[in-house]
Order: sequence, then C-alpha cells, then structure tokens
Amino acid sequence: MTAMPALHMGAPAQAGPLTVFPVWTDSPIAPAACRTSLPADARIDELPTPVVGKLRVSNPGGTPLLLLEGALLDGGWQHRVVTRSVLVDAQGQRDVQVACVEQNRWAGGKIQRLARHRAPLAVRGALHGLRAETPGRGTEVDQSDVWRRVSRYERDLGNSPTSSLVDLQDRQAAELAAILSTTRPLYGQRGVLIGAAGHPVLLEVFDDPQTLVEQWEALLSAVALDARLAPPQPTPGRRARAFVQRLNAAPVRSTSMGGRAVALDADADKLLSARGIALGNRLLHLVAVNAKHHFVLAA
Repeated sequence: MTAMPALHMGAPAQAGPLTVFPVWTDSPIAPAACRTSLPADARIDELPTPVVGKLRVSNPGGTPLLLLEGALLDGGWQHRVVTRSVLVDAQGQRDVQVACVEQNRWAGGKIQRLARHRAPLAVRGALHGLRAETPGRGTEVDQSDVWRRVSRYERDLGNSPTSSLVDLQDRQAAELAAILSTTRPLYGQRGVLIGAAGHPVLLEVFDDPQTLVEQWEALLSAVALDARLAPPQPTPGRRARAFVQRLNAAPVRSTSMGGRAVALDADADKLLSARGIALGNRLLHLVAVNAKHHFVLAA
C-alpha cells in the first residue's frame, strides 16, 4: 500500500477572505515526475462519438501528464471538469472521466484546452459525492448535481448564455487576482491549506514545489470565488492543525488506475474526503476537502 507523507503546517497569511496556511511534507524533493501543463504535442479530444462524461487524452511526449482534479476544460462540445486526478503515461493515451460544467451547449469542435481556472468548492464537493442531505461520500459523480451547483453560481454571479462555469470564472478573474496578489508560496512549500468562513476547507499537496507555484493562482482564486460570497472570517490555527492531524491519521487504501499510477482514498472519517494519486511510492497530488463545510455542500 502507498502511504501518504506526513504533512507539516506553517503560520498563516491572510489573502482577502482566505486564510492561507503553507504545508510542507517529509518526502524528499526529487526532479518532477510529471507535468500539469498541456504540452504542444498533447491533445484532449472528444471521443469519435462524443459523450458527456469522457474525453480522450493523447500524450506523445516523453514526460507523463498529470490532469488535476477540478481542472476545467474549455472547448469541445461543452466545457468539462476533471473528476479526479489522473496520470497519462509518456507516449500514452487514455480516456479520462470528466463531468460537464456547461449545460446548454452540445456542439462545437473536437479539441479541448486546459482552462486557466480550477473548479470552485461546491463543484469540488460534487466531484467527491458530498451532499448536505446525504451523510458520507457517494461513489460516483452525479451529473445533475454538478449542473445544479453551477446554476447556484449563476444565481450569485449572473447568468452565462450556456450556463458555463468557465465563463462565470473568466468574468471574475481580474477581481479575484487582485484579492490574492498579496501571498505567494514559500521556499520548499509543496502544499497549501486554505481556510474560509472560519474553518479549513481545502488542502492540496503536490510532489514538486514548482507545481504548487504553477497552480497557486488557479487554486486560490477558485476558493475565493466562494469565500467572497460570505462575510470574511479568519480561520484559527487550532482548527487548521486539527484538520491536518485528522488527515495524517486517516487510513489510506490504494487501487490501480490502469497504467503506472495508483489512486489513494482516505474517507473513513466523515469530516473529510481525501483523494490522491501516486506513482510507485511517490505522491503526485493529494486533495482533501472539509466534508462538512457549507461552501463544499452548497447547491
């Protein structure tokens, strides 16, 4: 079984409505095992007969490609979101599970692009199968629930012609970037725990500090999209420490994802839902959401 590394949290900084805690791990730093940006020769395509929940990724290059949970995809027959982190091997091809975040379009070109943004918290909650009315975590993504949550953002932020989450986040990008311009990752930092409305809400950890730098703005702006809709409230360090301690203690199970990667899950504790992806004993990406936070459950 692949074990998650021990996590160590530093002192927080305040970024607008967010409390941002730096996170380090006890894993040795090694050259990056994969990339999260889409290289010029890689493609994300609709299937020959397009379907809502699946896209085909081709990676002819020499470096594995990691598509991150919550990554938004722009183009194709409709905008999509990656439902959980997945590795496409070097010189490999695989079909990737996605969900639709654009309800009123089913036409267009074949090619998808990685959008600038990551999905906000309510959509991330849907990807983990978390609902306010149902305790625990579901086993599959409910497309109707994803659409319901995108519609909730429309009610708060204004309508999109095609009910597209990508369009809604593009509209807010400049304002959110200004809010978050005061904080950056620290030396060697490989993860971040974000608090909102007084409680920890999302933790993400990467294998390489540079990946965190590359994902920083997209990650924080997605959480800020939710936090700006509620009164700002700092998150106390004791709550953040308790969240990390709970995650460090959670039992982990691993399952094959096909190819070289394995999926990690830690959800026995009903207060958090954690998922990761590893290559051998090396953790590539870890996500943990607060399964009781009202931003995660909002619909």
